[in-house]
Amino acid sequence: MKFPTHISVTSVLLLCVIAFPSFANAQENLLPCDEVEYDVLEQTPDGVVELITAFNPAQPIDKASPRYPKSAARASAEGWVKMSYVIDTNGNVQDPVIEDFGGHKSFKHSALSAIKKWKFDPAIKDGKPTEQCHQSVQFDFTLGDNLGASRRFISQYRKAEALINSQDYATAEKLIQKMHEDSYRNRYENAWLWSVDVKLANKLGDSGRELKSLKRTIASSQSHSAKNKTFGNEYMTYVYQRLFTLEAKLGRFADALKTLESLKAIPNGEESLKPIEDAITYVSDYLASDNHIFVKVELKDAGEYFHLLARNDFAFANIKGKVDTVEVRCESQRQKFTVAEDFIWSIPASWGQCQVMIKGDSQTTFELIEVGKV
Repeated sequence: MKFPTHISVTSVLLLCVIAFPSFANAQENLLPCDEVEYDVLEQTPDGVVELITAFNPAQPIDKASPRYPKSAARASAEGWVKMSYVIDTNGNVQDPVIEDFGGHKSFKHSALSAIKKWKFDPAIKDGKPTEQCHQSVQFDFTLGDNLGASRRFISQYRKAEALINSQDYATAEKLIQKMHEDSYRNRYENAWLWSVDVKLANKLGDSGRELKSLKRTIASSQSHSAKNKTFGNEYMTYVYQRLFTLEAKLGRFADALKTLESLKAIPNGEESLKPIEDAITYVSDYLASDNHIFVKVELKDAGEYFHLLARNDFAFANIKGKVDTVEVRCESQRQKFTVAEDFIWSIPASWGQCQVMIKGDSQTTFELIEVGKV
């Protein structure tokens, strides 16, 4: 993939930070955190009216914008932070968790500080306040419609791409890691850096790294306007196709189904499904089977791992290291447990789709098993 000809070659200007902008584009998923009995209707005889639990979701009162870190703004650094959180019965945010981020590390502190100040009218169930779980949001830290990349970044990018094309992967790795260490990039540069990381990971056969870099490529490009998109539809089609294929390969089937919906949303998205028809069939057939889903996990430096479940039963096996806790956040409930190897957790179907958040020591490895029918 070549660098686009429309990229503007600009020097980073401090003039951009005379007026600090507030964050824009907070994309949220709102899901209730109460148990809904979906089988009520099935158990109700014809002609009988049955009272079904009423749920009114939380309504925002105040959503404070994150403070733009001065050090990042002076260098025109941009980025994003993805978070999940819970709204308690008083309308306050509880247990915010950073799932991933891109750009300067100071964005994480600003995002956490802001979200803890958010205030809601709490969700109501049967006339009483209740929790609302499995909330998610991406904060985008942006400095206007910055379209360009610095000459230095363009030079480094082209050199990294040339090294990969010449199969000098060791030198390319050193250069790309050096580029990652420079966190003072705008969102345009962030997106292109993760895209070249995707290419190197692919050549190295590192599927886990490639998957993560694809996700970060998408996240880094989401704050761009439709008029000034980072990537064209053709490349984004490839990104989602490749992401779906890797998620299927690595057993992340629930994520794969969400990626499939994103792919369909791209213009001519239905046509873009044809090259991955075999992978789509594989996921569909596997989920319909009684086979277990095995996901190999290594806790990185942060000691955390997030996994979206496709099934209601899961377990851990072959733990090497220490796993402290597993928290399950579902559409309608959340629970936190200590981890026991070879123990099966069964999640009621009425809780809805669930995300598992696992914490433990860095470098710990294990298998997460989504259990088939037994």
